[in-house]
Amino acid sequence: MAKGGYQWTLDGPLPLIEDHSRAKHDVLRAYLVNYLRILAQSPRSSGVKVTLVDGFAGGGQYRSRNGALVPGSPLILFDALREARALVLQDRAERGFQGSYVIRAHVHLVEPDRGANEYLTRLLRDSAGLIDANTSYQIHLGTFEAALETILTDIRSRQRGGRSVFILDQYGWSQVRLPLIHSIFQKLPSAEVFLTWMIDSLINFISEQTVDKLNPALAKAGFAQYLGAEQLLAMKREKADDDLTWRRAIQTLLAGEIRSTSGAAYCTPFYIVPRNSRRGYWLLHLAQHLRANEEMKRIHWSNNNLHHPGGPGLNMLGYIGTGGQLGFDHRFDDRANDVTHNALVEDLPRRISEQHAPIRFGDLVALTANETPAQRAQIQDAVFWLAQRKQLSVTTLSGSTRRGARGLADDDVIEFPSQLWLLPGRA
Repeated sequence: MAKGGYQWTLDGPLPLIEDHSRAKHDVLRAYLVNYLRILAQSPRSSGVKVTLVDGFAGGGQYRSRNGALVPGSPLILFDALREARALVLQDRAERGFQGSYVIRAHVHLVEPDRGANEYLTRLLRDSAGLIDANTSYQIHLGTFEAALETILTDIRSRQRGGRSVFILDQYGWSQVRLPLIHSIFQKLPSAEVFLTWMIDSLINFISEQTVDKLNPALAKAGFAQYLGAEQLLAMKREKADDDLTWRRAIQTLLAGEIRSTSGAAYCTPFYIVPRNSRRGYWLLHLAQHLRANEEMKRIHWSNNNLHHPGGPGLNMLGYIGTGGQLGFDHRFDDRANDVTHNALVEDLPRRISEQHAPIRFGDLVALTANETPAQRAQIQDAVFWLAQRKQLSVTTLSGSTRRGARGLADDDVIEFPSQLWLLPGRA
């Protein structure tokens, strides 16, 4: 059986795709297109080499409820490459860049189910017109773990920094061992990873009766050294009278462990919630570079189909108050933007005071990247709002006062007006 219980055969009906999976594919497409456009921003560059890896490719095609054909992740990757190439040419022409620019891409597609693999092979053979001339691909029959070393070797042979994006759309939460992702980051400094993680399935599984089964699964996922079922169960017992509070506490712990165990410097964990199920799952973006983290947040804020049930300020997965009341349980819309701003103007002074010294704006963004769903621009607005009300001071590298939120630069220095450092709790 192929991923997620879906089944493909050469002559059988296509599996049905749900809206939440299509929303996830929209995020991947948008991110990949913008990722490639960002790489093309240098006027001196004549092109880039990039590798895309789909670790759970499936058969590459689905049907919708009305019977229409719907592309799966492999076709999404090829479509994103085609769209990006057209937009890059347009971008560079508008900026007056001279010379050609070529995106050379290689795509690895991994699928262990023979029926799905055969369907995918035929689909791509018959869809040759959808694959651009500067794109090559390879289909692997086997598991992602079995194929990974071959893929890593191939990527390193093609490009020094290993510029690549891995899409690991696993079914469940233990098919991809986190040490494998750590290996990717160790060997490919420029890699980025999308990982789906069935967080609610894990949380719903925690009970007195499942400890013996849960520990081996946690070990398989890569948590054994840091996290055990007993620890999760103890957190559930401690807040047993408040379902929301213990769930949020476990989510916060797991998000931190996933980031550290995978070796990622930055992680954005946001929810996708199936319409007909209470079991939401994370779409995690793991990366080593702050700009990648920022771009992923930008995609989330431009897509209202995604969901973030957590803190709006510097409490991304947490809850507010002893009762566990959520501060943010909305989609990425105008109301969410207002809630985020209000939370940031409350949280940022407290976070800055913990540094016991002035802090550069760029360092503040990096310091809080894993704590907030806010984009850089939202942090800029909050800092400038506080500066206008004399709660913070923002000065440029030359020592002048910063006059506009959008002008905030990484080297700008943020601090409390001198007298505020002497207030209780500020020193």
